[in-house]
Amino acid sequence: MRFQHLSAVVLLLAFILASGLQQASAQNQRQNAIGMEEIVLDNILARTSIRSYQDRPVEQDKIEKLLRAGMAAPSAVDKRPWHFIVVTDKQVLQGLAQANPNAGMAARAPLAIVVCGDKTKALTRVPDYWVQDVAAATENILIAAQGMGLGAVWTGTYPVTERVEKVAAVLNLPDHIVPFCTIVIGYPEKPQAPKDKWDENNISYNTYGGAKPAMDEPAPQFREFNVNEDFLLNPFNYFTQPGGLLVCAGDRTGSNAMTIGWGALGTLWGHKTNTVTVYVAQARYTREFMERCDYFTIMTFKDQNVLRYMGTKSGRDGDKAAALGLHVAYTENGTPYYEEAECVIECKKMYSGTFDPAKFKDEVPRDFYDGFAAGYHSFYIGKVVKAYKKD
Repeated sequence: MRFQHLSAVVLLLAFILASGLQQASAQNQRQNAIGMEEIVLDNILARTSIRSYQDRPVEQDKIEKLLRAGMAAPSAVDKRPWHFIVVTDKQVLQGLAQANPNAGMAARAPLAIVVCGDKTKALTRVPDYWVQDVAAATENILIAAQGMGLGAVWTGTYPVTERVEKVAAVLNLPDHIVPFCTIVIGYPEKPQAPKDKWDENNISYNTYGGAKPAMDEPAPQFREFNVNEDFLLNPFNYFTQPGGLLVCAGDRTGSNAMTIGWGALGTLWGHKTNTVTVYVAQARYTREFMERCDYFTIMTFKDQNVLRYMGTKSGRDGDKAAALGLHVAYTENGTPYYEEAECVIECKKMYSGTFDPAKFKDEVPRDFYDGFAAGYHSFYIGKVVKAYKKD
């Protein structure tokens, strides 16, 4: 009888364990899906045209990944009417630069991929669909290049007859292979900020010129979350996301916020002490509040206009939040934040200091501060008190 009871207990424990593992797996899948969405969108929004490159070849395995990305594009009736010419020879690259006035940078690049249309593979009933198909392949290659740390630029060839003929001559193309564009690729010589191309004037709903339908759904509300369990973003990319973040300090008598692109997430002085480090130049108005107050918040925003305005205007010249129509709210500790933010992390100051140029090592770009009117940066290490985000 004892063995029967023991067997029943073992089976029950096994069932509970299996159920728990199944729930954990489902939760991980949801978290991974959310993280993947942000990675993909950030990669698309960060893409920009790069026209100057390092004197460094692109590895063969990366070239193959770019081609695989291109071939993963959709095409009409899955005809895949494309052909890719990979060019690494310096003379051929110079020939492409001369054949196309928009591709002059190819002469100084380590790699170009000429995306072509293969008319023998085009859809019979609508042969010109090949243009859309190879355009989709081109965009895939550009996005893949961005994700691999490469820089690329799309230079058009088709349908300009003169360019098509000259590029075809450089590459010795048969008549049924039409050069559509040349993608010039390499490791970027220097970083380049992407453009914010969002424009609501280019959007209509239901009919041309149709207004956005009224939404009856309530505005998303903040919910508290555990940074140890529910923070899915890469800490190395967190402060460099498009537009940056806001840091805000003050109290109910007054506050100010500014855009930041530097910072660190981690632990300090105790395994469970989650910390945020932010940097504020000495001349910035926000620094006065950071020095005076014990708490500060960092916030993420979807609206790039908020981040741009907060980074280019001074709170000494007026109420930036009011100018943007932002609504100031306060945590239980009286720390200010904005109701329009997407994520808010409240921190309590643990330590602060100011960079000492005498202690800069060789890795520090000393010339960064040459003529930098805002002075050396002060840094503030804060313990994470609470975190909130909108679903």
